Amino acid sequence: MFINSSSAVISKARSKYGRRLKDKDYKALLKSSNVAGVVSYLKNHTHYADVLNKVNETEVHRGNLETIIKQKNFYDFDSLCRYEMSEGSPFSEFIIRRYEIEQLVHFLLLLSCNKVEEYIFALPAYFDKHTELDLYRLSRCRNFESFLDVLGKSEYRKILKNFPPDNRGVINIAGAEDAMNMFAYKELYLAISKRKSKREKENLKALCDNVNDFCNISRVLRLKKYYKMTPQQVMSHMLPYGSIKSSKLKEMCNAPTYEDVLPIITTTRVGKRIKFTDIEKEEQISFMNRFDMCRKNLYYSQDPSVVLLSYMYVCEAELKNIITVIEGVRYQSDRDVIESLLIK
Repeated sequence: MFINSSSAVISKARSKYGRRLKDKDYKALLKSSNVAGVVSYLKNHTHYADVLNKVNETEVHRGNLETIIKQKNFYDFDSLCRYEMSEGSPFSEFIIRRYEIEQLVHFLLLLSCNKVEEYIFALPAYFDKHTELDLYRLSRCRNFESFLDVLGKSEYRKILKNFPPDNRGVINIAGAEDAMNMFAYKELYLAISKRKSKREKENLKALCDNVNDFCNISRVLRLKKYYKMTPQQVMSHMLPYGSIKSSKLKEMCNAPTYEDVLPIITTTRVGKRIKFTDIEKEEQISFMNRFDMCRKNLYYSQDPSVVLLSYMYVCEAELKNIITVIEGVRYQSDRDVIESLLIK
């Protein structure tokens, strides 16, 4: 096993999951008249109380709240696999890479719209000691060249040097993010292939395959519905991992319209698990089905690495829910519509 006591990791993860936001919590949050009300409820009635106890709900904004919740999530992961992290396990490395990619994408977004000075305000100081990226030096970068210099000889530099700003200063951020995620999953699949336990290897691969399958299905539907991309362009956004055969992915990408993709999806193993009512929420398909799968893993899996990764994805779903509620309350959206978008 990759940690001293696998049963302890599983028990702690399940205990933390048991403190998640329940349906009654979301209903209470949706009754809030403003963002301050949302923060107040989270602060006084949920497991976020410990990280929000010093927060003034009338002053905090969405960006601050998102950072605080991400900080709590990261500390939870750290408490679950502190020994494993110190040993440089590939699974904790994958979690760290996801945070690193998120930071690099955020910085590139700011660089692309000439607002890099704002990065310092969103810099996650709690994460600094867990990454080899110099986040503080990154915050002082003002152009793409200095950004690459901060990345040194890392894999990120090798990847991102291929995505320089165009003549208008625009960076292909979607392409850069895809390339970094491909690297992260490549390393994770390599680590999985080296596991000694056949059962653990199979379960981990099934988890990662399903995550990538749902992501690719969601992307095809979204790109077909909202963007006028050629089949080749759509295919370039597919992650080259998962159980869906490349020929089937090409068939989806080559489909003339959004409607033509749907029957092709239902011929795949994972596609058969998607409810028809979910199709209209193409943005949510990846999150919804990933959450359902990971929730079952938290209840039934006996593999600590599977439980750890599943817990990470479940936490991401809860964060997405909170942001959805905040945005909905902020803009006074219909409460039933907001609730229909929640992943639970």
